[in-house]
Amino acid sequence: MEKHSQSYQLKKIIKQSAVSVIVGAFMLLMSVSTMFLMSHVTDEELETTTLLNQYRLASKALTYAVQTYAVTGKQQYYDDYMRELNEDKNRDIAWAGLEKNNIKSSEWALMDQIAELSNGLVPLEEEALKLAGQGNTEEAMSYVFGDEYESTTQEISTLTDDAIQQIQTRVSKSKRTLRIFQIIIELLYISSFLYLVLQIRKIVRFSERELLEPIVKVSGQMILLSEGHFHTELNLEEDESEVGKMVGAISMMKQNIVGMIREISNILEQMGNGDYCFEMQQDYVGEFGLIKESFIKISGKMRETLTTIREVSQQIDCGSEQLACAAVDLAEGSTEQAGKVSDLVSLMDDMYKSMENSAREAASTVELSTHAGKVLVTGNAKMQELKEAISEISKCSEEIDEIISTIEAIASETNLLSLNASIEAARAGEAGKGFAIVANQVKNLADESAKAAGETNKLIERTVLAVEKGITIADETAESMDEVMRGAREATEKMEHTSRILENDVQNMQRINENIIRVSEIVDNNSATSQETAAVSEEQKAQVESMVGLVEKFNI
Repeated sequence: MEKHSQSYQLKKIIKQSAVSVIVGAFMLLMSVSTMFLMSHVTDEELETTTLLNQYRLASKALTYAVQTYAVTGKQQYYDDYMRELNEDKNRDIAWAGLEKNNIKSSEWALMDQIAELSNGLVPLEEEALKLAGQGNTEEAMSYVFGDEYESTTQEISTLTDDAIQQIQTRVSKSKRTLRIFQIIIELLYISSFLYLVLQIRKIVRFSERELLEPIVKVSGQMILLSEGHFHTELNLEEDESEVGKMVGAISMMKQNIVGMIREISNILEQMGNGDYCFEMQQDYVGEFGLIKESFIKISGKMRETLTTIREVSQQIDCGSEQLACAAVDLAEGSTEQAGKVSDLVSLMDDMYKSMENSAREAASTVELSTHAGKVLVTGNAKMQELKEAISEISKCSEEIDEIISTIEAIASETNLLSLNASIEAARAGEAGKGFAIVANQVKNLADESAKAAGETNKLIERTVLAVEKGITIADETAESMDEVMRGAREATEKMEHTSRILENDVQNMQRINENIIRVSEIVDNNSATSQETAAVSEEQKAQVESMVGLVEKFNI
């Protein structure tokens, strides 16, 4: 990678910045670790001091309990002493805690001396406890208040203070050392941070001068190029940097594009003048090579096309005269065809009118047949009513026959009564003559009634026979009427079917007539078109001759 390139310089600055960031992070980590270490040392100092004080207070508690018991002899203080010694064990706990801490050997020497002195007081305290328990408090007090006991406790307290002071001094030195180390680390951290700020400022300045300004200029130049302005100057120098290389590439691109545009313009001008024999001298790089290939293909295709057009135009010139003659013949044939179609139109119109009249007559016949059918239906209904009336007369005749039979029975009984009356009148003699005359008249009346009933019965029999014959005739007439009705219905249906067929034929004939009229119009139009085609053929022949002359002008 070139050392003068923007990417190399930018990567170098970024690398230096990354190093400063890593150093700063490491310094920050060291500072935090120092703080934790100082906190740990402080906590350890506090814990050690606390444990030493706990040890001293536990010793003082034992001393106070044994001295008070030696003075008072109360069991309570003895119990306090024994509880502290055997149960609470604060000295043992403090000692175990001290063993866990980081205490130096010199400090342990003081601690061992304190422990030895404390153990030396145990026999005195045990003797004092024993004497106080026996009630000899004065002698017990001499053990725990004597010079040996007092000097030993004082020495333990002094040694404890010395140990605490020594530990605090050591811890203070360690803290001071850690603090100095922390200050150094913080200064280094601040230095790395300032260096990082300088690097960031350097990156910003580098970006503005070496990247942003050239990019803005190059962007403006590219916008002008996209708008088709290839003659504008780019106020940047070409060098080994990325932007310099970009400037060189833009300059070369402008030169190539301007050269290609100039050559393409010249070629298009030649093509516009009909000259398709050209060569392309410009170097078309990359995708621009497709333009060169396309122009070469266009030149070849146009030469082939123009050659074909020249040959075809010559053939068309030869065939245009034949086309003109054929157009004239077609015009004459179309005119004759138009006359024939006109006659056919007249004949079809007459047929259409005749079929339309037949359809109307068929529709009228259907109406008459339908009316006659309705009249037959009415007559059939009346005949049914007549049959019902004759049946009623027959029933009445039967009833009259029964009445006549009753009258004959009454006449017979009357005749028998008149006979009995005549016999009784004959027995009565003169007194019964008038009754005999009446009985004789009654007999005559009974005979006449029987005679009249007989004649009436004969008349009723003849009437019944006539009624039965009338019923038979009415049945036959009804059957005939039914057959007539069925025939009339079938005839009406067939006439309706025939009428519908005629109507369809009329409609079809109308469509045929309309189509023939349309054909006539088309034939007339074809006739006119044929005449126009003949004229156009003459014009086309002249135009083809002109086209042949134009094609001869192309250089292929």
